[in-house]
Amino acid sequence: MGELEQALDSARGAIPMAKALSCARSVEFVQAFADRLEPYSNTVAVREFRDHLRIELAV
Repeated sequence: MGELEQALDSARGAIPMAKALSCARSVEFVQAFADRLEPYSNTVAVREFRDHLRIELAV
């Protein structure tokens, strides 16, 4: 597993924890991570992560 995939796995695991915290900054950190993935936006893993993030953070 490459570094990108490891980072995405770690971030995916952080999403439920970020949602559970009452601090909006925790969600902002996960969203900022997703924004920094732009150079890799053409990879399937990043597209899947962003889709997952969008679903998880939908209000």
